[in-house]
Amino acid sequence: MISRWWWGPKTAGQIWRKDHRVGSFDGTKIRYTVLGEDGAPCVALCAGFLCPDTYWRYLAPALAEDHRVVVWNYRGVGTSDLPRNPGFHAYAIDDSELSIEANARDLAFVLDDAGIERVALVGHSMGVQVILEAYRQYHERVSALVAIAGPYRTPLRTFYGTDLTARLAPVALPLLHAFPRITLLAWRALLRNPLNYALGVHIARVIGSRAKAEDMTGYFEHLSMTDPLIAAKMIRGMHAHSAEDLLAKIAVPVLIVHGTADPFTPLEVAKDMEREIPGAKLVVIKGAAHTLPIEYPAEVSSEVRDFLSAALDLRTLRDGPEKGASSPIDIEVGPFG
Repeated sequence: MISRWWWGPKTAGQIWRKDHRVGSFDGTKIRYTVLGEDGAPCVALCAGFLCPDTYWRYLAPALAEDHRVVVWNYRGVGTSDLPRNPGFHAYAIDDSELSIEANARDLAFVLDDAGIERVALVGHSMGVQVILEAYRQYHERVSALVAIAGPYRTPLRTFYGTDLTARLAPVALPLLHAFPRITLLAWRALLRNPLNYALGVHIARVIGSRAKAEDMTGYFEHLSMTDPLIAAKMIRGMHAHSAEDLLAKIAVPVLIVHGTADPFTPLEVAKDMEREIPGAKLVVIKGAAHTLPIEYPAEVSSEVRDFLSAALDLRTLRDGPEKGASSPIDIEVGPFG
């Protein structure tokens, strides 16, 4: 089976037209746009696994009121290209070419092309791994980090509170390449199912009940058009990455925003990050799931904007936030206990 990589319009899941294109370290074309006014402090948004613009629908415009905001697509996602045609069973693409490390390197080329020297990085889900890897690669360019509902290492080890997925992945993922047509048919049937929103809320519990079905439509459409063999390579790249050794070395202000009902990345992962990162601030939103940015858009936007306002102050950047600044909260009811 010759992998086509994409079965539909590349605008699926796009909210903002990607009007800039840059060749990355290996020539892969990465597309992005910049919101906000020139001269404002810069923020780059790093999305989750196979996510186009879905989870930035509310946060990006809020940040663009007083920041210059980079919205970009990872290689092989949305409007950005793969390094080359995937070929037979997608074997022409090596897993390392779709790794977290490659995504972080791509971001540096995007920043260079946009004329941005220093930037605050905001990541959601897998995007947290990307912003941590970016900090590892070029920490001198990073002014602050915001981690929203994401892990610092492979999420497969904590998926639904167990490491079962991590143990099954080495066996399950090769099967996708062994039976590509069956995989494709099953993948598209699942993601084009009109009940997938309800299943995500009530069965998988990954979509929070406050998330609107219409906000998820573009995401499911985008997923259904992606080659599952490419998705499998991205999963392996995500699974191979860890920033655990980096956490204690981070020397910029860090905000962690997490929900109590996230089955993909349980709250304990966020608490681990808070303990390990010097001066990190943790904000906990009771009842929020993995779709946190579109479940509680006003609350997330307020927390991130307030944090960046303080973090981008030169005195805060020099001294760092006060240790113990953690503030777990229950936005719905009151202090989180």
